[in-house]
Amino acid sequence: MKIFRLFLFLLISQTIYGQLNFNMEWTGKAQVSNEDRTPFWLHMNQKGRLDPESNFLGLIQAKADMELSNESYFEMGGGVFYSNGFDNEIRIDQVYAEFLSPKIGVVVGKKHKTDNFRGISASNDNILWSLNAGAIPGIRLFSTDPLYLMGDHGIGVKGSWEEYILDDDRFVENTRIHHKSGHLVYRSRSNFEVSLGFQHFVQWAGKSPEYGQLPNDFDAYTKIVTGAAGDADIGEGQEVNALGNQIGSYEINVKTKVRDLDVHFIYNHIFEDGSGMKMGNFPDGRYALYIEDNRDTFWGVDWLKAVIYEIYYTKNQSRNRVSSTNDGSDNYFNNNLYRSGWTYNNHVIGVPFILLNDNYFRIGNNNVVVHHIGATGEVAPDWNYKLMLSYRQNYGVKDAIRGPKQQILSSFFSLDIPITDYDFQAYVGSDLDFDNGVNFGGGVKLSASFF
Repeated sequence: MKIFRLFLFLLISQTIYGQLNFNMEWTGKAQVSNEDRTPFWLHMNQKGRLDPESNFLGLIQAKADMELSNESYFEMGGGVFYSNGFDNEIRIDQVYAEFLSPKIGVVVGKKHKTDNFRGISASNDNILWSLNAGAIPGIRLFSTDPLYLMGDHGIGVKGSWEEYILDDDRFVENTRIHHKSGHLVYRSRSNFEVSLGFQHFVQWAGKSPEYGQLPNDFDAYTKIVTGAAGDADIGEGQEVNALGNQIGSYEINVKTKVRDLDVHFIYNHIFEDGSGMKMGNFPDGRYALYIEDNRDTFWGVDWLKAVIYEIYYTKNQSRNRVSSTNDGSDNYFNNNLYRSGWTYNNHVIGVPFILLNDNYFRIGNNNVVVHHIGATGEVAPDWNYKLMLSYRQNYGVKDAIRGPKQQILSSFFSLDIPITDYDFQAYVGSDLDFDNGVNFGGGVKLSASFF
């Protein structure tokens, strides 16, 4: 509360020197399908606002921002939503205070991650934290741009340090999340950029119904930060390798221009223990190529503004390692102690192709091979479209790699239609299950700004 009061004081005091901008927006969605569940892309990557049984959403948001200087600003915002489905109730969507400068950013509260790929990527920046689940309360300190040794190019570094608490209904109550990242960056004068780094997440602390209060003191915190082993007496759910439920990824990002097209190559390697950190589960991870056209439009229309192609592969899971003969292969997003897994409010936090089981309690499918294509552009001025196609092969969970596979082709198409004073969008989606037929659905979205 003291931090929020400080931010509020700064906001009020700065009104004397800066211009306060206020905005409020209302959004409504209505959708139907020919089955009890809506198609995949009608409820996935919706920031936790919709579930498979939802056919209505009402969302109201407000924010106030102020320029503190020519290069930094402060923002406060919040919102609530109602959607039917599993839980028919009003929920907090966001409530946050944010400060951004050319190099450093701070966020306190619940705030959604920024969509950096125009909504056409399946996992946004990283395979471990997509736009699938809702915003999680916490505090974030991060670099908004690399810190270079000299000027604005050459060798630089960037990173983040974040702490969250999972306040949803889960097996281990009040589970905390520690996250940090670090990247070494090279940027040339011509804006060619290569970034090498890591993401590290840990679920820790909380109260288990089996083992009571889990380690949450400073000693435990130093262990989860460094990835040190925990106390074997906690129970069979406590992983041997490290305290808490630790997952992470190595990252390679390459950005450049090819004939005036912005090109971005991404590789996210995934790991959850020592074997994965040693690349014993290669080639598991995400491979992506994103191309955005920022050149002058042809005949005034961006026919194809951006396109992305992504491959997700998680079938190895260190199953060939000697250590796996003792405790089995990896089990991405699952954990024996933190049984709710890598989820928040019954939504997977990471890439949505890793699925919950039928009871929406544990991960039920994490052996996948996915080819995903996304594209966006205009069919006419202000008639923006988004297209996504995802071919998925689901093999089940953990060691189920040679059994029957489920093949599904999920599609989505939306079109912004500028025929009213409001923002109006129509969309359709489908799931073609190669063994069980087609699930088809569609809906409309209406939004308006009050200020």
